[in-house]
Amino acid sequence: MKSILLTTTALVAFAGAAVAEVTFSGEASLGYNDDNRQGNTDGFYWDGELAAALTQELDNGVTAGVEFTVDFSDTNLGDNLESAGYILSLTTENAGLFFGDVGFAAEKHWVAAGSMFADGFSEADGETALRGDIVYGAVDASISYVLANNDGVLTQVNDLDQLSLGLTADLGNFSIAAAYQADSNEAANFYNGLGGADNGDFANAEIYGISASTTVAGATIRLAYADNSVRDSIGFSASYPVGPVTLSAYYVIESLDEDGFGLRAVYADGPVSLTANYEQRVNGAGIAVERYNVEGAYDLGNGLVARAGYLDRENWTGDAYYVAGEYDLGGGAALLVSYAEANDAGFRGDDEVGAPEYQVGTTVEVSFKF
Repeated sequence: MKSILLTTTALVAFAGAAVAEVTFSGEASLGYNDDNRQGNTDGFYWDGELAAALTQELDNGVTAGVEFTVDFSDTNLGDNLESAGYILSLTTENAGLFFGDVGFAAEKHWVAAGSMFADGFSEADGETALRGDIVYGAVDASISYVLANNDGVLTQVNDLDQLSLGLTADLGNFSIAAAYQADSNEAANFYNGLGGADNGDFANAEIYGISASTTVAGATIRLAYADNSVRDSIGFSASYPVGPVTLSAYYVIESLDEDGFGLRAVYADGPVSLTANYEQRVNGAGIAVERYNVEGAYDLGNGLVARAGYLDRENWTGDAYYVAGEYDLGGGAALLVSYAEANDAGFRGDDEVGAPEYQVGTTVEVSFKF
């Protein structure tokens, strides 16, 4: 990361006597993939990202900030240069006002207990939003509205849409999370295809939820309830560390669908890490499906890490697996060699395989962070 601290002389036109800081960072990658299925980056490709952050301390204790990111790529011989997001902010020690590509209030604060069907709060994916945050004692609260779609074009709505509220509170032995979102009057229809790119994680329903957690004899326990105006979910989850292994489980009671449950074990000790997961849960169509995966990594030392994983792909007829090696070249540079396969006719290349999100086929890629 490269940082430049600009003095008052350089910034007199912007900030008077105050001091501003401008920070640049970026990353880039060059790779080759040999799989030509739909959505895959078959052949040579490259992409990069340039991010800038500007902050200015004002005379009244408020800090003004601007963040923006520019993406550039050459994927499958298609050149692209686009703005990937921006945030304008005014912040103090205990409050903040944010405009741009920011998460919604409910999304920011909600904590589920397992995979619950009714807690499908809208998730930001490039939409322009206005959000305010405040911290008062042990309570952290937020409020937000949506303004634009993920092309940055103003919606057909003349005012703010979909009120979203969220808060978290640390009450000593207990922690509480609560969230609410109003139904979307017009913006949801706009996002879903009437005038621009849509966001599959944008929900137009009125949803509310509350969850609480505590620790008992070393185990962390959470109870949660959510209602999306059509159905509700009651979730219970628990996790417990046993030496280098952390065991966790959840069970969700669904009012209109089959109940869901999941088991998970995470092992981490020295150079070895391993994750095993099994779930039977309700998917987006309200259908109970099963999925499981086993993924692990071994640090061979000298910057070389070997990875492998096997996944039964949710609601599909086939499975997937991958093997990979990642080598740290130093100075922010890294080399990746991976092979991934998905034995399913409906698999698309842009659905990356496993937690590392590898492309299907053989991939060789070198990346840099600055």
